[in-house]
Amino acid sequence: MMSGDGAQDGPDALLAAIAEKCGRSVEDTRSVLTRHGIGITRSLAVPKRLCLRSLSFSGEKKGGKAAGTIAFDWPEIGPGIWGITSGRNLRGKSTVLGIIRWCLTGKRSGIPAEMAEWFAAVRLTFTLDNELYEVEIANAVAVRGTLWRGVDDARRVQATFGSEDGFKAAMSDLFMMQLGLSPLVTHTVRPTGESLDQPHDWAFFAGAMSIEPNPEYLFGTVAMSALPTRMMQMFLGIPWTSTNADLVAAKGRLRNQATQSRAVAKGLADRRKNRIEALGKAVAAAEAELRTLHTPAADRAALAVANQVYAKLEARRRAAEAKLAAVEADVAAASEAAAHAGRLLQDFTDDRAAGMVFRALEPVCCPRCDEVFAEDRRAATRNEHACVVCRTAEAPEQDPSEAEERLRAAADLAAGELYYQRRRLRLAGEALGSADTASKDAEKVCAGIEARLAAPSRRTELEAELIGNKARLEELDAEGEVSSGQDDDGSVIEAALVVVEDAFKPLQESVLKEVSDLILKYAVLFGVENLEETKLSGNTTLRLVKAGVRTSFGSQTAGERARLKIAATLAIITVAERRGVGRHPGLLLIDSPGANEMVAQDYDKLVAGLAGLPAEFRHLQVFVAAVESPTIREHIPEKHRKRAVGDDYLW
Repeated sequence: MMSGDGAQDGPDALLAAIAEKCGRSVEDTRSVLTRHGIGITRSLAVPKRLCLRSLSFSGEKKGGKAAGTIAFDWPEIGPGIWGITSGRNLRGKSTVLGIIRWCLTGKRSGIPAEMAEWFAAVRLTFTLDNELYEVEIANAVAVRGTLWRGVDDARRVQATFGSEDGFKAAMSDLFMMQLGLSPLVTHTVRPTGESLDQPHDWAFFAGAMSIEPNPEYLFGTVAMSALPTRMMQMFLGIPWTSTNADLVAAKGRLRNQATQSRAVAKGLADRRKNRIEALGKAVAAAEAELRTLHTPAADRAALAVANQVYAKLEARRRAAEAKLAAVEADVAAASEAAAHAGRLLQDFTDDRAAGMVFRALEPVCCPRCDEVFAEDRRAATRNEHACVVCRTAEAPEQDPSEAEERLRAAADLAAGELYYQRRRLRLAGEALGSADTASKDAEKVCAGIEARLAAPSRRTELEAELIGNKARLEELDAEGEVSSGQDDDGSVIEAALVVVEDAFKPLQESVLKEVSDLILKYAVLFGVENLEETKLSGNTTLRLVKAGVRTSFGSQTAGERARLKIAATLAIITVAERRGVGRHPGLLLIDSPGANEMVAQDYDKLVAGLAGLPAEFRHLQVFVAAVESPTIREHIPEKHRKRAVGDDYLW
């Protein structure tokens, strides 16, 4: 078990405690931690003090009534409180602080974008303890320059850079190494779902040196998860800070990986389920279609039967055709007979009618020679019943009714026979039509079966597809549900977090109690009225008691938050100084503390309190950018002020 004070416990003891906590061997535990990039280090460092020594920059202001040459030079700067003042606002004070931050971090974030091409060259010298450094930006537009170390003959190149990224890397390498800082790694998930580790180096830590007019956060200028807490722990010199930060990042990484693994597993399970359903439907459809398909053997048997049926129907058609031909002959004979009988009857009736006509005639002359017959001749022939022309005796007239009846009966009989034969012809035609249709239908059936036998079989394709789909279903059933695949590294990380927190928490609580007391002291010194109690917790929450009422940092006015943030930063520097640990470089850049509607009396207390700090903090350096005022003139010596008078600009 750990001793609990964090000071006596070394890496080996901490690793053994983690292994015991998670029930695994030390080597196995070390392997897990190494796999996740977690180092077991106490993160102790001896504080180094940063002090600016000089600042100069040149260039050309473009546009507007303030256009002109830039020539700013501030030599011989040292510890203590320094003022950057002007007679009016918007005269370049904040930009000077921005250039300082740019030179120290390589990140040009405090300089307005419209001024990006105004500056030609920038030079800042500073010391870390007794070592002199110089940032020389030879081309401020292209961000090209050199970081020098040492002076005169001992001066040498620490780093060169040709871009903003290169500049940031050079300054980060210097300060992270010199101040004993370790990158803070957070694990983030982007909206796209991409998971990544995001390291935060010197550009992030340098935020602890800036005090903005209306601060939202007690430490730094970034509200990102536990980063302000890590910053506070780092600057306080709390042991195991880097290890704890790495563990928190690893926990987030594992949590996200587990979430992604579960999502992948769910996606695979859903796809498996959908695949099983689709294959089941395909199998059922193939089986149903196979039931509708004929087998070749069945088709051949059906063709034999169909051929027999066709042969019978074709014989029937030919018989019906022959019968039709015979009936057609009978119809022709009956038609001829009926016509003949009709002619005989017609001739008989015509002859009888003609005889009656001619006998009724009494010619008066010869039809050949026109000789007129004498009356006596006509009388003689009448009496003799002879023809007056040729004197042929007239045959005695017989009864025609018997002959006519006989002829009419014969004609009726012939007509009846013709009707009968025609009826036979119609029936024979219908029989032939029916037989022909049946024969053709049977022929089509045979042709269809023959075509089906000759065509490629869909059955073979379906049977192969059915076998394949059934095999895939069996494989999916054998696979079972997809596992998320999550390992148990998380248990080691969780155990390590508990052990590491147990290692530094008692010391942290003791340090935070000391810091809280100092925050109260400095906040009252800076004019925070009615403040009775302050308590800084491990998550950087600052609880207050004002005039008997419990409140918090976030509930205060902008001016009070600024003073509380300065007080908290100074308290951390003080405690780190007393304990000989911590990493705050001892530089504060305070921008426009009077811009947040702070009353004159409170503003005076803040500046007066800051002015008195050098007596307590020999290495502290504070820069205050403010409008020129009696308070500034009273508490900051003129030789410690870079000032612009009236409507003038600082540069």
